[in-house]
Amino acid sequence: MFVVHVLEPFASGVTTAVISITQQLPKINHLIIHGSRMWVDEIKNVKEQFPSYVTFIDWPFAGREISLKNDPKALISLINILKEYKDAVIHLHSSKAGFLGRIACRYLGIKRVIYTPHGASFIRTDISERDRWFFRLLERIGAAFGGIVVGCGKSEAELYHNLGGNGLFVSNGVPVSPVKKNENADIITFVGIASVQKTPALFNKIAARVEGNFFWVGDGPLRTALQSPNVTVTDWVDKAAVDSYLNRTFIYLSTSAWEGLPFGVLEAMNVGCALLLRDVPGNRDLVVQGENGYLFTGEDEAVTLLKQMLTDRVKTCDMGYKSRDIVKRDYSVEKMGREYLEIYEKLSGKQEKQTNKAV
Repeated sequence: MFVVHVLEPFASGVTTAVISITQQLPKINHLIIHGSRMWVDEIKNVKEQFPSYVTFIDWPFAGREISLKNDPKALISLINILKEYKDAVIHLHSSKAGFLGRIACRYLGIKRVIYTPHGASFIRTDISERDRWFFRLLERIGAAFGGIVVGCGKSEAELYHNLGGNGLFVSNGVPVSPVKKNENADIITFVGIASVQKTPALFNKIAARVEGNFFWVGDGPLRTALQSPNVTVTDWVDKAAVDSYLNRTFIYLSTSAWEGLPFGVLEAMNVGCALLLRDVPGNRDLVVQGENGYLFTGEDEAVTLLKQMLTDRVKTCDMGYKSRDIVKRDYSVEKMGREYLEIYEKLSGKQEKQTNKAV
């Protein structure tokens, strides 16, 4: 079986998901067609994280925002690449790949097409309501060109109920960690890019009202929003350092304004962190309210819950253990691989039967 993954950007959770899929499915031939948009690392270094049997092709002109100049060029370049892989399963990752990829596949007559948004563009809060309406329209148009929508989590699949989706999803997964939780964990942590999506200003406001040590593990364009004296910004650090911070983390605090199914939260759950997450799609999948943490809607509620969690340390520790149990049961990388393999095989088998009937 041959699976072609098309993704833009070549960074963040999208790339983490594709790395996980390729690692779990070594008997499949994987090709990565990728854009060049990066945040933290060099493309060469990201490619080295993939298994050696994965091959790569650059996708010229692909970019995040809509461009009347570059998007037609990106579509033409994608058509030229995909015409050599008409018998493959095409897995489109992210909104731009999902839209242009479905058009390209329809043009080429490719019917084995999967689209995983990894964070719906129409729930972004950094754009106007008019733009969100327009992105919903683009999703409806994209759906008309075919393919099946496979959410990266349950709540993402639900967002696409009226946009071409049928409730199908494969939850992101992580390798279950053998690391024992640090019993003296005492910090409140978030791991990620200080960007509009992650809302560092809200993280800072919460920290300023709560006595405790807060760590933003990462960096980003909105780093200056993290000015409270009890907030430490670590800059970009390697995975070993991230794991070390998470092992010291008592409560994982996410103020993200939108998500797909966040790997950062999964990694925190994996090492036994209690959760305090903003109530948005993606985050909702990971919190069993009152059992492994809480969801909050605003600053005041977050402050109240955080103080409560810090006061009742025994209960919060139990929440951390529950987080780990949930990951082992529902969000392992092995489960993710098995479920994608089932979809790939069913899609290939269905198409082969249709071809045989036509003959």
